[in-house]
Amino acid sequence: MPRKTTAERKKEVIEITKKIIYEKGFYKLTIRNIANRMNISEAAIYRHFDGKEDIIDQLTDLVFSEGCSLYFDDKDNPVETLKKFIDKQIVFFENNPYLSIISFQDDMFREYPTIKEKFINHQKERENEINNLIKKGIKQNLIKNKVNPEAFASLYMGSIRITVLKWKNSNFKYSLNDKLQEIKKELFKYLEGDY
Repeated sequence: MPRKTTAERKKEVIEITKKIIYEKGFYKLTIRNIANRMNISEAAIYRHFDGKEDIIDQLTDLVFSEGCSLYFDDKDNPVETLKKFIDKQIVFFENNPYLSIISFQDDMFREYPTIKEKFINHQKERENEINNLIKKGIKQNLIKNKVNPEAFASLYMGSIRITVLKWKNSNFKYSLNDKLQEIKKELFKYLEGDY
C-alpha cells in the first residue's frame, strides 16, 4: 500500500479530530486517541502537526476559509449578498456537519486563548461586514432606513448560530436547509420592511 502524502495525512487527522470532538467532547481529543483511531503512531502525527493546538488551529482555519466568507460578486446587491451567505452556510454545514461543533466548544476556547481570540476577531469582522452591507442597502433604498445595522447583524449572526446549534444537538436529524430557509424568510421580512 503506497504511503499517504502529507496533504492526505493532514486531512485524515482533521477528519478524525472532528469526529472525536463530536462523539466524545473536546477533552477526549488527544494525540494518542487520534493515532489509535488512525492505527498509526503518535510520532506520525507529530510529523505533520506541532501538537493538539496546531490541529485545532488548522481545523478552525478550515471553518473560516470554507464556510464563512461573505464575499460574492460585486454586482450583487447587499440584500442578495446576505441571502446568499445563509445559503452558503446551509451547504457548508450540511456537507460538513461535524464542523458545526467547533463554534460551540467553550472548553477549547478556555484552553487555547489564541484560538478564542481568532474566533472573536472573526466575529467582529463578520459584524462589520454585515453592518456595512446594511448601510449600503439603506443608501441604495433596498433596506428600510429604520433598520439598525448593529442590531440586525446580531439577529442575523445569532439566528444562524442557534439554528445550527439546535441541528447539531438533534444529531443532524432534520434538514438544516428547511430551518434556515424559514429563518431567512423572517429575517428579510424585517430587513425589507414587510412586517
